[in-house]
Amino acid sequence: MKRAYLVLGIGLCLVALAIAAPNFSGTWVMNPTKSDQPGGGGGGGRGGGGMGGGEMTITQTGNEMTVTRTMGQNTVETKYVLDGAEHTVNTGRGDLKYKAVWSGEKLTISGTQTTQRGDSPMKAEYSLSADGKELTIANTRQGQSGETVMKSVYDKK
Repeated sequence: MKRAYLVLGIGLCLVALAIAAPNFSGTWVMNPTKSDQPGGGGGGGRGGGGMGGGEMTITQTGNEMTVTRTMGQNTVETKYVLDGAEHTVNTGRGDLKYKAVWSGEKLTISGTQTTQRGDSPMKAEYSLSADGKELTIANTRQGQSGETVMKSVYDKK
């Protein structure tokens, strides 16, 4: 009987490893030809990760992800907790009250960005290509003219 539980335990561990969430760690460079806004600007997390364009470094360990963006001489670092609970972080453009939730191999960071212009709902969906060399971030924003979705594609450096 003990052997059956051991085999079952090992099997469950292997299944958990097989469906583990992707790791977005690496240095990423905007690919303007594949992105909705050539030259940058749509990128990953003006609230869900970025100021758009330029270079971005992601460090992901356990249930935390740090996104560091460099635009010219400006560097903005944003740390996210990936546990599905509500958190608040400053993105460089104001406070973001968010939840980060895994859905299969996609990470969705959604919440409300508070800026000088007021509160704005946002959502950023992170996904990796099968070979792990391309990161796509789909940003959804609610503005005066309705919902806008912009896709930013980054190549691994």
